[in-house]
Amino acid sequence: MYVVVNCPRCGGLMLAKTTYRTRSCSHCGYRAELRGLMVLGRTSSSTEAVALIQALKKKSLGKRDRRRG
Repeated sequence: MYVVVNCPRCGGLMLAKTTYRTRSCSHCGYRAELRGLMVLGRTSSSTEAVALIQALKKKSLGKRDRRRG
């Protein structure tokens, strides 16, 4: 099982296996303890998790563009 969470330091999206306790953020390097972080999504495969991250990024960009216009 995989989860997608936000980095508590920079807010970047992180992908992690549920069997791990911690995960390093690929954006800022912060080592976050997964327990206690809000899960944005759960998937059974890493491929699905990557697709979920792409969808979340696209959704986030859409919100940002609407605020500008």
